[in-house]
Amino acid sequence: MAESLSEDDALEAVARHIGRPGQGRQLRRTGADITPLPMLGLRVVRSVETRATRTETRPGRYDTSGLPTYEGELGDHRVEPPKDPARAHTVELMLGGSARTAACGCDAGRSPCRRCQGAGKLVCAAGTPCPACEGEESCTWCDGTGKRGGKGVVGDGAGGRTTCVKCGKPRSACPKCRGRGTDPCPRCDDTGFRDCRACEGGGTTKHTPCDGTGLLTRWTVGSVGRTPQRSTARLPDPAPPLRVRQRTGRTGAWARATLTSAHAPLPEALDPVHAKAVEAALEPRPGEVARRAELEWLPLVSVAVADDPDHVFYVFPSQGGPEVLPVWSRRRSLRVAAAVAAAAVALVLLVAVLV
Repeated sequence: MAESLSEDDALEAVARHIGRPGQGRQLRRTGADITPLPMLGLRVVRSVETRATRTETRPGRYDTSGLPTYEGELGDHRVEPPKDPARAHTVELMLGGSARTAACGCDAGRSPCRRCQGAGKLVCAAGTPCPACEGEESCTWCDGTGKRGGKGVVGDGAGGRTTCVKCGKPRSACPKCRGRGTDPCPRCDDTGFRDCRACEGGGTTKHTPCDGTGLLTRWTVGSVGRTPQRSTARLPDPAPPLRVRQRTGRTGAWARATLTSAHAPLPEALDPVHAKAVEAALEPRPGEVARRAELEWLPLVSVAVADDPDHVFYVFPSQGGPEVLPVWSRRRSLRVAAAVAAAAVALVLLVAVLV
């Protein structure tokens, strides 16, 4: 737990750090500027609840007897707050007495096949051209059309002509395709149609919503969802230098507390300014049903002494007592920056002369 850090404690720690132990009061007399900068970290996770109803549907006669239920208005039904507000969770309940089983509205569990549009058959693509006549000389009498008016009979059927299956003329058709002009189609046997595999030629398929039962069970579902919402806060603002934040994070003796209720009192050790900021950050939000707020705080003091104008000393409690971290003062930072700039200008001038 963080210890208190008085101004005298901070001055004495600085005196020891600069090699003047026991002269903390002397530093005050010669001129010391002491600024409290207490540090605070706050992490909050809230469980925010939303409620909604919807209609649930299942095929057939669905058994709802094992479902948890609620009565009346969903907003009036109490649901236990979550044990862990950081975990998303949804509770679903059935409105008591809302379950009903009724006819689906389909044709006894069947519906027209979507693939063949209820016909039971699909149009089969034309067969491949006959390899013997290539479809060009399928029948010299009807030209493969089944009607007279083709190329006419060639001789007396020399070349192995046979009777055309389309027009019936003897000794006029290609012996391989017999006047069709194409190879026989193995899928439809040259009928031009084949059975639809989706409905097996019946024209209907099982109705999916009712799973072929012809019945649907409906009921009202009340859904209670819990969603985690996170927020953080860091004080003071503006924050101390990065080196100070890093060092205090490693070695500082931070005090910590966890609050799990909107009505939990704040730790008395909090700085009054911090307490107001925490109270504002912990205001309940609409729909909040649970929370976990993790606080950590650490006394921090900046000390500027007249005997060392080049540094600002940051003092904070650690496990071994007050710890001091010196950081360049603004005055020294500006002086170093000016020296670097002057050196850069001199280098540029030197390079210009040499070139």
